[in-house]
Amino acid sequence: MAGAPEMLTLEVATPLGLALRTKAESVQAPSVAGEFGVLAGHLPLLAALKAGLLRYRVEGKDHFAAVGHGFVEAGPEKVLLLTDQFALPKDIDLELARKELVDAEARLRELPTEYAGPDYEGIQRAADWAQARIDAVMLDAG
Repeated sequence: MAGAPEMLTLEVATPLGLALRTKAESVQAPSVAGEFGVLAGHLPLLAALKAGLLRYRVEGKDHFAAVGHGFVEAGPEKVLLLTDQFALPKDIDLELARKELVDAEARLRELPTEYAGPDYEGIQRAADWAQARIDAVMLDAG
């Protein structure tokens, strides 16, 4: 399509400010309804973000980061993630993330099997955030 953008501006904002701003060929992010991908020219989209792996392609190379819960707004030229947590692989303490995951999983096992209250949600969020950091480091390492 003539005049269609070829690149996306990817921005990730946290309560501490703008954590990432780059031009990307594609972006994949985790939503509460599953992972989704965005290319330049994408129709407008607003989705709830869940903790997981952010994958973005810059100059033909995949890059990874861990993102927490929040919201994502995508359009033809820009993808904006508003999230409570963000970490690049170089900033992640892999052993700490692994310990946090083990601890969260142990706490989940202590809850009643069909428990779905705020305790469960908080622990599950911690487990998801730990897993996202582990995934970002492992995939970045190749």
